[in-house]
Amino acid sequence: MSENSFKSIRNGAIASIVAGVALTFIPELRNYGMAVIDWIWSLASWCWRALIDTYALPGWAWIPIILLTLVGIFNIYRSLRTPQKQPTYTNYQEDYFYSTKWRWSWDNNEISNLWCFCPSCDATLVYDDSSCGTFYEEDKTHFICENCNNSVITTVKGGNHYYALSAAEREIFRRIRTGEYNTH
Repeated sequence: MSENSFKSIRNGAIASIVAGVALTFIPELRNYGMAVIDWIWSLASWCWRALIDTYALPGWAWIPIILLTLVGIFNIYRSLRTPQKQPTYTNYQEDYFYSTKWRWSWDNNEISNLWCFCPSCDATLVYDDSSCGTFYEEDKTHFICENCNNSVITTVKGGNHYYALSAAEREIFRRIRTGEYNTH
């Protein structure tokens, strides 16, 4: 027997087996297909009945509401799935200004835990804003190092310690806007 006749017999046998198996499953597949088509038809007819029924709003008015809801759900899903890129300035967490070392952290692109430290011993500074609110002195906040013989390390003029912290925060954002934070 030649090689070609062997291949044709083999291919015929395989085709017969595949056709027999396919014919066995076709009635079952037809039943599943008809069940799916029946389910789609019942869903479409339910939607049609829902659209022509009487509600507080006409049925057709629900279509834009449903579409906008689906778009909103899709946008929420997409925003949760895509990782948010951190801006490069979030690595900027320490700098010197007002003659002091300031440190902070970032929380959702907002500065948090902002405070100043002694440039010589790196201790946390305490504030004295007792001059604020008096008529005799200019409003200012002294930042004092308790480790360095209670010496005043720096003074921020203009208000109490909340003002001093917001002035430091404004300086941080100014340096970010101007790109100065990259040079430190």
